[in-house]
Amino acid sequence: MLDPKRMWYLVGAVAVAGIGLSWMRQASRPAPAEPVAIVATPDGREGNTATLTRSQCLALPNRVWVALEEGAECIAYIAPDTRASGTIAVLFFEGDVPEADMAPARMSVMVAAYQKHITAAQRHFGVPFIVVGRPGLMGSSGFHQIGGLRDEGEVMNAAIDGIKERYGYQRLALAGQSGGARIVAQLLVLGRRDIACAVMGSGAYGVPLARGGGHITTNIFGKPGRRYLVPMHHAEGIAFAADRRAFVIGDPRDVRTPFPGQREWAEKMQAGGHHAVLLEGSARDPEHHGLSATALNVAALCASGKTDQEIAAQVAADRQLRR
Repeated sequence: MLDPKRMWYLVGAVAVAGIGLSWMRQASRPAPAEPVAIVATPDGREGNTATLTRSQCLALPNRVWVALEEGAECIAYIAPDTRASGTIAVLFFEGDVPEADMAPARMSVMVAAYQKHITAAQRHFGVPFIVVGRPGLMGSSGFHQIGGLRDEGEVMNAAIDGIKERYGYQRLALAGQSGGARIVAQLLVLGRRDIACAVMGSGAYGVPLARGGGHITTNIFGKPGRRYLVPMHHAEGIAFAADRRAFVIGDPRDVRTPFPGQREWAEKMQAGGHHAVLLEGSARDPEHHGLSATALNVAALCASGKTDQEIAAQVAADRQLRR
């Protein structure tokens, strides 16, 4: 029989051995894989992709790295060559892009056009302008799928945080066209408190429409890839801010996103006690849907301190010119 002293030596030895074995097991485990962003190759076929690490992403010009529980993205943005001073910036989100325009050459033309447009706008209004590339567009990683997914709104939310940190902006004047307008609405319902102006042009704020007609079946709590963040269903998430102004713009002739839906969204915001002005724009395209320039101009006017009446008068004047 062991005496007490020897017994405690034995217990100690067993404990030390156990600790050593546990350490060896942990040391032998592979380190967690570094998150990577998935980039579609030029042909865009499913499964034909490349990857970017955080360091590779940030080595590219005008990129911010977004890491969420669901994955990582390398988000591109377009900014003028010279930076305007100020604590408020206009950030713009483009709408859904047809598959034919996803080719690199066509996308390069789009990026160059926005570079030219926002450079001129920044010079005219004197406030910083940035176009944020949605996933799969304008150099951003990810895939450009049908809009309305919760993941896209959350990625854009984090990308904005990265841009703000990089440039030191404190307040934002957000503008969006069509699917980009829905992004602005998603950012509102996610509860951001730094939005001074929210301008939404030709947006759809209810349940997304299927390509063949009818509505998509949402699955808010199911498979992550099928979760939708429908602004009309989550308006209670909009943070109250007495100094925030929202402008919902649509063309009554729009055949892609009917004007009654835009009126409903404006009234939904108003019913919640939020500032929201409904404006009628005029789009020149055959579907009367494209209001990108109008949304950008309204955001810039708002950021510059123009009154609601001045902004409405400017949109009405532009509408007369465009008819």
